[in-house]
Amino acid sequence: MKRYLPIYYLGLKNSLIYRANMIMKLVLQLASLLVTVLMWKFILTESGSFQQMARYLLVTNLISLIFTTGPVFQFADMVESGNLSLYLTRPLSLYWYLFNYNLGLQTPLLLLYLILLLFLLKSAGPVLLLLIYLFLSSLMFFSLMMVLAMLSFWLINMWPLRSGINAVYLLLGGLYFPLNLLGPVYQYLKYNPFSLVTDFPARLLTGTTDWRDFFANCLAVCCWLFLSVLLGKTLFKKGIKTFEGVGA
Repeated sequence: MKRYLPIYYLGLKNSLIYRANMIMKLVLQLASLLVTVLMWKFILTESGSFQQMARYLLVTNLISLIFTTGPVFQFADMVESGNLSLYLTRPLSLYWYLFNYNLGLQTPLLLLYLILLLFLLKSAGPVLLLLIYLFLSSLMFFSLMMVLAMLSFWLINMWPLRSGINAVYLLLGGLYFPLNLLGPVYQYLKYNPFSLVTDFPARLLTGTTDWRDFFANCLAVCCWLFLSVLLGKTLFKKGIKTFEGVGA
């Protein structure tokens, strides 16, 4: 993996060079979070319930900044511009190239997130569990985004799908409300890939889960990872046959 370190540093360098974009994204996300929290403050009358709700929403919204849909459109731009041909000729895995580059891009936000968690929890135990879980879920979520990215081989423009993908993320990821408020429906949604990267970490850090739930979610993440990698490879093999290197 040493050969991918320069790719990681390139992503980290770009995130620091264009830090204004990162700061603006963080500010906008926090502004949206503030509106949501204030709405729930008027709805919930018990202070204890509101504090738990606020902590849950804080965690889910901050994690959503790390697990982004950006790789979908990054790959789509490579296909549309024809630059994908340049990457295919390199002695590097395209999957790991994009993964390490995006990991570098998200590193400042990840560090900020971990510092905030240590400040809020004042205990390293849950944070260590979360790090293990985040490592698995980052691979899963990135693989899922690459499955969606493969559609760019057959679609002229992927950008119209951005709003739809983000809307699904907002609803199934618990960015507006805890998913367990859905009652019985929650049992069918708790293991969807979006809730796995937001809802469960939030429940882990708010103390509303246990070891059995932790291992069940880890297993669900591994299953989604296996399916995403398998489907992604299948779609890539078919899609690359239609790729004509337009603009290359």
